[in-house]
Amino acid sequence: MKRLLRPSFLALLLLALITLWLAGCGGTAEAPTAESGDAPEEPTAASEDAPEEPTAASEAPEEPAEVSGSLTVLDWPGYDAADFWVDFQTTYPDVTVNFEIGASDADIYAKMKAGDQADVFHPYTGWLQFYVEEGLVEEIDTSQLTNWDKVPEEFKAIGQFDGKQYFIPWDWGFTSILYRTDMVPEGIDSWAALLDPQYAGHVSMWDDGPGAVTVSSYIHDYDETNITPEQLEAIKQEWIAQREVNLFYWFGEPELIEAMAAGDVWVAYAWQGAYATLLGQGVPVAYADPVEGRNSWVGVYGIRQGTENYDLALRFLDMKLAEATGNNVVNLFYYGHANQDVMNGITDETLKEAFSIDDPAILQNTNFTPNLTADQRDAWTAMWAEVKAAP
Repeated sequence: MKRLLRPSFLALLLLALITLWLAGCGGTAEAPTAESGDAPEEPTAASEDAPEEPTAASEAPEEPAEVSGSLTVLDWPGYDAADFWVDFQTTYPDVTVNFEIGASDADIYAKMKAGDQADVFHPYTGWLQFYVEEGLVEEIDTSQLTNWDKVPEEFKAIGQFDGKQYFIPWDWGFTSILYRTDMVPEGIDSWAALLDPQYAGHVSMWDDGPGAVTVSSYIHDYDETNITPEQLEAIKQEWIAQREVNLFYWFGEPELIEAMAAGDVWVAYAWQGAYATLLGQGVPVAYADPVEGRNSWVGVYGIRQGTENYDLALRFLDMKLAEATGNNVVNLFYYGHANQDVMNGITDETLKEAFSIDDPAILQNTNFTPNLTADQRDAWTAMWAEVKAAP
């Protein structure tokens, strides 16, 4: 079967991270100490002089607890919870953080394109180039990020364009079909299950046009990077028909998790976080390995071009990479995190199962999200609007 184009750096990234999990953390070097018997240095002539008057450049930097102000973040449902920015909240208690919520990458991009004034925003792979090309994102001064050295180079490359860092990587994981094993005992091995009439009234698709095109391209072996107008029309008709089996379109994991736990949804397009969460709740679910391959995604954070809160936004991004926040992403949402130290410390067996760590072939059967062109993005988003508006 013809496979989709797969950026090699993402494959290497995922493989490297999984290897790091299994290898465990390395030791840290001890700070050097003075040899016993060494005498302290004699004061120099300069040190005997009266201290110089401090200059503006030599003044002590502002202490974190003294930082105040307000920051607005455009994020996805659930990420506004304090667990996912706890390091920033603890370090900068006098800063007010306000959240706006986007339903999808298309929605977040549309908001930013229309002039949304959020200081920080959270897109995913496949959409990053648009923000750079259209001047919507600031270059990031990584020298100001104290946690940047904990991010693997392969991860850093995801947010780089023309040698400049425009985004910091943050969360990553898989997309596949999640299903209730008690309701679907025969199991699922294809993305086509999302359109199967036998599950009518118990299917939930993600509310996203590019996601729908991706699923159809897997099912029909289309080249996702070169969908023709005829194929796009066929995809539209396919998803219009799918409405007969779809219970609801979800845009946030909490609503999908609740519906699957209640038994209303049996089959769903889902990220592995929903799978691991339901496993932890004791719900009988499985995460399919479709014959067409799973999908993989990486989320990043950017700073809006022209924000007046650039320095504060940098501090927010730095704390998003900090350990407590990263551990919450892993342990509460069951997503991978860009901080290598966090990933090295994973011991949770449920998470290992969700990421298929014990399956060495999983990455060989994974499709990585390709970059879209502006025409593709607009056409696929418009197609999805037509699907939802069809009688």
